[in-house]
Amino acid sequence: NNLFNYFNAIENLVEKDNSLLKNLYSLYRIASNEFSKQGDKATAGLLFLKSNLKKEASFSWDYYEPSFYQYVGYFERYATLNDMDNLIALYQKEDKTSFEKYICAGNMAPDVNYYKDVKGTIAFRKNNLALAYQIFASMPANFWQKNYEYKTYLNEDPFTPKVLQKQKERKFNYHFNKAEFVAKLIELKKENTATSNLQLAHAYFNVSYWGNSWMMLAYDWSSGGENYSDYVYGEDNYDAEMKYQNSNYYRCTLAKMYYEKALKMSKNKEEKALASLMIFECNYYDYYRNFDVSPNKLTVFKSGKEIVDFYSVYNTTKTFKQYNCPLLEAFIK
Repeated sequence: NNLFNYFNAIENLVEKDNSLLKNLYSLYRIASNEFSKQGDKATAGLLFLKSNLKKEASFSWDYYEPSFYQYVGYFERYATLNDMDNLIALYQKEDKTSFEKYICAGNMAPDVNYYKDVKGTIAFRKNNLALAYQIFASMPANFWQKNYEYKTYLNEDPFTPKVLQKQKERKFNYHFNKAEFVAKLIELKKENTATSNLQLAHAYFNVSYWGNSWMMLAYDWSSGGENYSDYVYGEDNYDAEMKYQNSNYYRCTLAKMYYEKALKMSKNKEEKALASLMIFECNYYDYYRNFDVSPNKLTVFKSGKEIVDFYSVYNTTKTFKQYNCPLLEAFIK
């Protein structure tokens, strides 16, 4: 109540003197940091957005509608699953206190599914597929066709690894539904065959930074150096992204694990050839990630036994003839 009264009093002063906007957005940022220290990321995030909106107003002298990412940016970076539960509960709370009404005014997303998507994404980052499916399945089936940039970046088959596709072969008309995708992963894990593990491996490669479905894990695509979002939120997000799905996001750890399972379990030379090739790709991109981040601290790339087998044991397969090695030409150069 005291905070509401204080902030409201300053808001009234700002209406008479716009030069005080800097004081106001600074105070909101301080309050946001304090709530964050107390573990209340729901309140902290709303105050953070309120601060940013006041900062924008100090330049334009007017209020504008935040973008999709501005509503969720703080939470996808810093919130836990519990924080998202608290935020969603606050969104749906009917008898809000004066302070709650105040921090929500102009800061709450126009659709609670914005926050559900963040919660589902956090669950997916943590490999909690059951919870991710439960959340995504509770959302409208067309949400990812109608909001943000999902239709632009989640529009390819997630079970065909991007690295094996030539640009002219890529098709961008895949109808992507996050709930259906996660349900398929759960089903494939239960099957636990060579074929299902190969499909899982493709999927986990594609939800990595290097794949065509990275927006299952991240809301923007960048690494090495700060981007605009880093500037807004005050720090490079690379270290946090490195932890997504047991480091699968940059290092393809889960993808490689399932390719190795498929290679070991399969009796089919075509499957074994494809798994061998993709293990090499996973190793290469893990190496390339280091090159991208710290080019001066690299050891020599070791290609591994799998690519040797691909060019010897499996050189008569259709897989070998179809794909050869997509990185070979660049590697030789």
